Amino acid sequence: MSTNHATTKDITKIAIMSALVFIATYLIKIPSLNGYTHIGDSMIIISALILGKKKGALAAGLGASLCDLLSGYMQYIIATFFIKAIMVIIICTIVEKLINKTKLAWIIGSIVGCTFQLLGYALFESLLYGFAGAIASIPSNIIQSITGIVIAMVLANILEKSNVFEKLKNA
Repeated sequence: MSTNHATTKDITKIAIMSALVFIATYLIKIPSLNGYTHIGDSMIIISALILGKKKGALAAGLGASLCDLLSGYMQYIIATFFIKAIMVIIICTIVEKLINKTKLAWIIGSIVGCTFQLLGYALFESLLYGFAGAIASIPSNIIQSITGIVIAMVLANILEKSNVFEKLKNA
């Protein structure tokens, strides 16, 4: 986004990536102890790599929160918005600033971002369900994160090799 306003292109990109986050989260849900496990994190990582910090964070937060709303997990909406948005900010910070945009940066950024997500949900769920309930949901969140990272890296590699990645970033 520019400094003072969002362009129609920006809004469109955010809307499309929000929709992809929502679809990937909503369509394939595996029930777990305190919620569900999904592949939406893959689209959140792709959002980060394509849209960058601000737009990617907004797309991730909106798409994932909308899924919580429409799936009946109202108690998660606000936490999900901020956890997913911060996850994108972490990924982008590592990719853009610390390791200079290499594929290794994508992987490290995704691992660190997903680790934050695990901690964020564990903290939030400890408030909702107590310490034992929060700890019990960590294994399914780890599986979700690993699956999301693997799918995102495969997709990012394909998009990069086909030159679609740069076109999407610069569109």
